[in-house]
Amino acid sequence: MLRQLAVSIATLIALSHSSLARAEAWFEVEVYIFERQSQSTEQWPMAPIETKTNRAIDLISPVVGQAVVSMSNESAPCTLVYDADANSHCAESTSTGTNTDATTEMSNVDALAISGPSTASSNPVTSYRYPSVIPSEIGSSSQAYASQGSGPVLLASSQGQFASIISSLSRERGNRSLLHMTWQQPMMGKSGSVPIRLFAGKDYSASYHFDGRQIVQQAMASSMQGANGTTGMMTETSAPLLPSPVWQLDGTLNIYLSHYLYIETALNLRKEGRKLMPVAADEARMNATNTAATPAKVMTPYLMSIPLEQNRRVKSDEIHYLDHPEMGMVIQIRKMAQPNA
Repeated sequence: MLRQLAVSIATLIALSHSSLARAEAWFEVEVYIFERQSQSTEQWPMAPIETKTNRAIDLISPVVGQAVVSMSNESAPCTLVYDADANSHCAESTSTGTNTDATTEMSNVDALAISGPSTASSNPVTSYRYPSVIPSEIGSSSQAYASQGSGPVLLASSQGQFASIISSLSRERGNRSLLHMTWQQPMMGKSGSVPIRLFAGKDYSASYHFDGRQIVQQAMASSMQGANGTTGMMTETSAPLLPSPVWQLDGTLNIYLSHYLYIETALNLRKEGRKLMPVAADEARMNATNTAATPAKVMTPYLMSIPLEQNRRVKSDEIHYLDHPEMGMVIQIRKMAQPNA
């Protein structure tokens, strides 16, 4: 009886170690995405495909964006703004109305750790300010390597291996680079995998809504009664003050290990075009009068959504190419030495 129990325990321990080893298998991933200027007549869906970017790991924003970390702390409210040299700037009004203005040399983690007397009660919220165009080459400022127990780690551009491939594809007429980046990540099973957020190119949020509709600057006059009894005019626009970015390329890449390696892409490529849309004035008038007549339609600027949605089984170390009439993706998942603790 004791012998059987010992064998059972040994088997469970072996299975546990085996599962842990599989869960901690690390690979290096390199991705290159380019846009192809084609004359394709294929009809693409008007609405963007669903991409669950809210739960994806974002390796790009810390490199290209300016981080604004809002610290919610009753005793010491502070907003930290980081520049490209990792300098943090804290400038927030205190309860007495005075401003603190200090610039210190520190890393993001250090800054969060000392902002306010009680970090336990702080609630940091990080947002980013982005340039109007994201550079196609994304990499850390120096060579980086993963450590056991950490999440995905972005590598420097010099650690990539696609230089000759990118040079060759860039020489082809009509091709334009959108994104090239390399990172290391642990590979999990499908249920435990977390996708990587990919975005690149131009931000269209100044001209288009996320669903593709054009942002029309509509001046709306409203009367304002002044203190002296005169009537003034105030103009407003329909565009939001701080719109969320609408990137030229945006979505997720999910890679998981289930005996074989699998990649799942859910990407939207946005291109300016035209679409037959109802005349806004006609539509508003008919809605007001509850008329059943069809409003007049005209060709209107519209931001098209071109999907790259694939699920493919791949082999490690092989270079794979995902073809598409409007874009292409080159990806390689390389075996690597397992990182140290």
